Amino acid sequence: MKEKLLLTLACLFVSVGIMTAQTSKVTGVVTSAEDGLPVVGASILVAGTTQGTITDIDGKFTISGVPATAKTLHVSYMGMAPQDVSIKDGVLKIVLKSDAKALDEVVVTAMGIKRSEKILGYASSTVKNDDLIAAKSGSVMAGLSGKVAGLNISNSGTAGSSQKVIVRATLLSPTINHCM
Repeated sequence: MKEKLLLTLACLFVSVGIMTAQTSKVTGVVTSAEDGLPVVGASILVAGTTQGTITDIDGKFTISGVPATAKTLHVSYMGMAPQDVSIKDGVLKIVLKSDAKALDEVVVTAMGIKRSEKILGYASSTVKNDDLIAAKSGSVMAGLSGKVAGLNISNSGTAGSSQKVIVRATLLSPTINHCM
């Protein structure tokens, strides 16, 4: 009886060792190509699975339990070109390039319907890029403040707080046209 219990425990430990050998731990750091600074909050996903994580304040990430069959990571961040990286041993060094695209025209309607300014059946306000730059504000929202009728932008006044944007609906459903 004692021998069977020892044999069963030995088989259990061997099988656990084999199962953990089929997964690995992937670590890396994500930086920006423009300035070499760490990218905070970049999304890292193991291709073909639902496993993933985001980078910390130093641009570092760790994903445990990555299947041995996984070959690539998909790395993405808003404003940067997504990149697929091969999984290798050691610390992965991933450099993301900027994906800045010139914004030609954005039309925001009260109902969230995307339309070209030319086909709108009502008047729209236009704010040009030069007007935003002349304001010399820290953000686009602060640059829009006071330049569009019916647009109310407010924040709580504390550092790092979000801004609240209210577009007042009128009979003609006002539109903000923002060109950059």
